[in-house]
Amino acid sequence: MGIALIAGAGMAGRACALTLRRIGWDGEIVLVGDESTHPYDRPPLSKSVIVGTADMDKVVKPAPETYAQDRIDLRLGTRVEAVDAAARTATLSDGTALAWDALVLATGCAPRRLPIPGLERAHRITRMDEALALQALLAEGPRRLAIIGGGFIGMEAATAAVAHGHSATVLEAAPEPMSRPLGREVAAHVLRWAEARGVDIRAGVAVEAVTDAGVVLAGGEVVPADIVVAAVGQAPRLELAEALGCAITDGGVRVDAGLRTSVDGVWAVGDIAAFPSRWADEERIRVEHAAVAIGHGQVAAEQIALGEGLFEDLPTFWSDQGDLTLNVVGVPRPDDEIVWRGDTQTPACTAFYVRDGRMRAALSVGDMKTLRGVRKLFAAGVEPPPAMLADPAADLAALAAGG
Repeated sequence: MGIALIAGAGMAGRACALTLRRIGWDGEIVLVGDESTHPYDRPPLSKSVIVGTADMDKVVKPAPETYAQDRIDLRLGTRVEAVDAAARTATLSDGTALAWDALVLATGCAPRRLPIPGLERAHRITRMDEALALQALLAEGPRRLAIIGGGFIGMEAATAAVAHGHSATVLEAAPEPMSRPLGREVAAHVLRWAEARGVDIRAGVAVEAVTDAGVVLAGGEVVPADIVVAAVGQAPRLELAEALGCAITDGGVRVDAGLRTSVDGVWAVGDIAAFPSRWADEERIRVEHAAVAIGHGQVAAEQIALGEGLFEDLPTFWSDQGDLTLNVVGVPRPDDEIVWRGDTQTPACTAFYVRDGRMRAALSVGDMKTLRGVRKLFAAGVEPPPAMLADPAADLAALAAGG
């Protein structure tokens, strides 16, 4: 059956390796990861891991011995450094040369490096070792955190820290945190909910430097901090894809619905993949969330082993922010019309993202009944009018079933 080489042992790469064995691939599987830790779930890093409440046996999974049992050659602490599409060979950073018949690019993202003096002093939460280093500092007692960046990672870290006795100030350049993925109207409610839970949010500010005293803003104000965290976003690692000659589009590696790149024998999965989605009117999108990464890995494995399988899943993700969980279904756009259902003051509500009179996505907080109904509507292809979406008396699950 040949050799399947998987470059990247994150959630997409791990899912691909495990799925290959589960569906009967009997060839060699080489899974290469640049971290020394066995593959793990990434979402808990910015939440339960940094505050020390995570059950690490449920974060680092499957159990390390699984890889040997499944005859998966797991190479930790190294990375695929060079590839040759014509010869179908690869060279690892430790100098090892490998042949491959199928190559899966699961290289993920790298944190953005902004030209801010002193930013190297800041902690990041993109890897297990970084999260554990921050955990050790927070375990010493109450700390003042300044978090640069009000995206999902920054807001999750801030709310987790505050819930465990620390103080946190989020410094965000945009008018509201998370306005880029969620739109300004929904982001404004997220800001208010976070502030009600004790997070200090400074939106519309520019960071000029990081010093021993804290974070210096434009104009000279210093936000005092014992710990500075940089959560300023990330960019897909495209070096291997570019070296192979893979087509690059929409900020990622162009793939079809089977995650195949433009280069024969090469697949791209997870954060780096720009894939067509019927949930986005067949436009190519990149999604940096766990459920999509896992689904990509599984579909790539099916393609390699069986020659079939398409990624058609409805994109979903969640964000735990203190005692709140934001559940997002579909592909929201910041300029969508927002239709609310429920009381945004509670919060126990759902925001529907409406485009051209049709529901395209939904964000639900504390409203599981509506969330279940939304999933069923998408699955059934039923599109109630916005007025019905907003009506708390309308049973969305029944509408999906034709009731």
